[in-house]
Amino acid sequence: MAHCTISTISAFRDNYIWCIHDDSTAVIVDPGDATPVLRFLEDNNLDLEAALVTHHHPDHVGGIQTLGTNFPNLRVIGSPESRFGGIKEQVREGDSVIAGGNSFSVIDVPGHTLDHIAFVLSNEESTHLFCGDTLFSAGCGRLFEGTAKQMHDSLRKLQNLPAETQIYCAHEYTLSNLDFALSLMPNNKDLQDYH
Repeated sequence: MAHCTISTISAFRDNYIWCIHDDSTAVIVDPGDATPVLRFLEDNNLDLEAALVTHHHPDHVGGIQTLGTNFPNLRVIGSPESRFGGIKEQVREGDSVIAGGNSFSVIDVPGHTLDHIAFVLSNEESTHLFCGDTLFSAGCGRLFEGTAKQMHDSLRKLQNLPAETQIYCAHEYTLSNLDFALSLMPNNKDLQDYH
């Protein structure tokens, strides 16, 4: 892993767009809205090399066309199963993609959608998981297309990552997830402490 910084770009009410960058080049994950991304890139004098797409939902891909207009050589990387028509480079589980001087490995994680993938950036010091809507703080994504078994199997795959893995999900749902869990398990001390 090249020296890089991972920055949060907020979008909509609760979306996180992740920017992996050095001093000059950026890779963006799930750019649902181009406006805050363009502002961040301009404020930090960064050139956008690639967009990593975890799945086809509009709040994850809605900014790609505008970003592509501003950065004509933008690489758009995602699943061959994606319903989003703007994927330029298709990747599957087991593939690695080099972007922004970093190597991202790909994991298929269907459940939320059938085309859902995650990207893992790691070296001997740290592991970073960009998981879209598969895993959240205190919860997981809704099943729009996949089955409960697919989601369970996907979460089991993620469980195999190192325990110290830093997780970068695409939404801030922590409190609502904890409220839901506490409605089912009101006496759970771990949930109470986390809430």
